[in-house]
Amino acid sequence: MPDHPPPTRPTIRLKLAALSTVGVAMVALPLAQVLRYQDAELQAALQQQAALDPVARAVAVQRSLLAHRDLAGDVLRGRFALEPERRARQRDVDEQVVRLAEAPAVQAASQALAESTALRDDWTLLARQVGQRDIPATESDLGHRLLVEQTLQLIDLVADASGLGAGGDAEVAWLASLATHGLPRLAVGIATMEPPSAAEDPHAGERRRAAAEAALARTLQRLTRGMEAAQRPQPLLAAAVTDASAAAARYFELRRDRPGADAPSARQAALQAQARLHDAVRDALAASIAARIADARLERDLLLALMAALALLALALARSALAAPVPPTTGRRAPPVPLYDALGDTQIAGRRTDDRRAGGHRHNASDEETSRLLQRLRQSPGRGTSRRRSDWQAETRPPDEP
Repeated sequence: MPDHPPPTRPTIRLKLAALSTVGVAMVALPLAQVLRYQDAELQAALQQQAALDPVARAVAVQRSLLAHRDLAGDVLRGRFALEPERRARQRDVDEQVVRLAEAPAVQAASQALAESTALRDDWTLLARQVGQRDIPATESDLGHRLLVEQTLQLIDLVADASGLGAGGDAEVAWLASLATHGLPRLAVGIATMEPPSAAEDPHAGERRRAAAEAALARTLQRLTRGMEAAQRPQPLLAAAVTDASAAAARYFELRRDRPGADAPSARQAALQAQARLHDAVRDALAASIAARIADARLERDLLLALMAALALLALALARSALAAPVPPTTGRRAPPVPLYDALGDTQIAGRRTDDRRAGGHRHNASDEETSRLLQRLRQSPGRGTSRRRSDWQAETRPPDEP
């Protein structure tokens, strides 16, 4: 019957190593999914951060266009002494438009790039017409208003392409909505609110003023509610809200009650306060996105460190299991003791006991006979065990026994 060696220690170690590998895989797969989700959150926050720069550039273009609009209208209406100042403002608009077109986020979005190219072409045409006095003041104002609307459209395209304001962060969404939609449109509404003229329907002017005041009230209300619900205090933003509210209220009051009394200077003060408010909102938005990025990176780094620690632990356990010493083994059983040797030893011991009981008179003859018989058995390996035992018993039986 063939011998089967027992399971060796290397087989057990391999099973333990396989079990450890399965356990590590069961832990690593969920952690990998979490890591993928965290990486997606981080990339989304980085895209939002990248969108802040083109939004700021588009707002700068909007402000430069509004400032050039007023100077161009004055020059076209006969105030030629303001032409050097208008040309300086025109160069400023040229630089801002080029910077906007070169923004990486604008270059990455096809629709935003097309809108930026159209804005640059339309501005070049309008600036040439104003410089050559080929356009009346009213059409110049309308052309500037259309260019400002293009900047608003460009801001919306950049915000949509980058996901600015999207996601689960309520504070980022609130600030992004104000920075990209509410405040730029409010500034345009205040800047384009013309003083009422004699030929204008007074009811139309009153409706525009009421609409601008309502838009300002809604925007300030959203800001106030958002600051109350914000996780971090916003003292600079709160101060900017107070200043913008006061400056806009003073301009509306002068325009309604005394249209000719310091209305232009009050409008300029209101626009400057709106610009400071927008900058404060943008800074708060940038700080919120930066905090979100820092939190996402910290969570990702902690998870990567945990996965690395688990991997090192599994590797150390596997190496210790595989490097344990194994006792040498041949895989064979020890050779059995011949049956006749065991029987011979037993019979010799029995005969010696019987000789001692008989007084020892047969001790020497029995020992010599037993030794002679064992010698014959060892020299005859072909005889069976049963045969050897019966022969040995027959030959060693004393003569006086039956």
